[in-house]
Amino acid sequence: MKSCWIAVVGRKGGSGKTALALGLAAHYARKGARVLLVDLDPQGSASLALASDATGERLAELLDKPTEPEMVPNVTFFESPALGLLAGGPALECMTAPRPLREALAGLPMDVVLMDCPPGHAALDRLALQAADVVLAACEPHRLGIAGAARVLDETHALQPHPRCALVLGRLDERRGLDRAAPNLLAGAFAVPVMAVRQDSALAEALNSGRLPPASGRAAADLGAVAGWIDGQT
Repeated sequence: MKSCWIAVVGRKGGSGKTALALGLAAHYARKGARVLLVDLDPQGSASLALASDATGERLAELLDKPTEPEMVPNVTFFESPALGLLAGGPALECMTAPRPLREALAGLPMDVVLMDCPPGHAALDRLALQAADVVLAACEPHRLGIAGAARVLDETHALQPHPRCALVLGRLDERRGLDRAAPNLLAGAFAVPVMAVRQDSALAEALNSGRLPPASGRAAADLGAVAGWIDGQT
């Protein structure tokens, strides 16, 4: 089975990027896929959410010089499926010329590789965009977040001749008229699929308590729809 590499990119903090990456990781793991989450964020948000030691040292070592990548240890949370994690953290902050990700991680037996990108590190962002089969530009449904997502899409098109991209709105609140209208408006403006992950207290509670996102609820249904689109593109 050919592995699928998915970059989850957001230019602004608080875009729902990490929740999207973790939610997709949980979705695919529950389907029986071998999932590797690569936390490229020097803040290590995804790693911290999974109660991992967020130093980034092992990932930085793999990106810095040729080395045999041993199978990364699986991490299991409560009754959630196991998944592979390469933790992010401060060791990634000063990286300026990292090795290509597909080269650095060659040989790891994974079906799905999810890359959680940093909000403000151009070299690491570019690394993920170059490796990705699918790019998800994550943002909140307001002007500043959308402007950041537009830059992600522009950069992806500059790096890849025929990228497979989608815009994913995080924390969408259906009670607000502007939020409800945003997917259709943005699909016309960007000419890419626009999906949304609705606000969901169960999702927020799971991430705050060191558990993978839940298998049911509004956010789970939305994440399943995003995964369905990805699966149709690969």
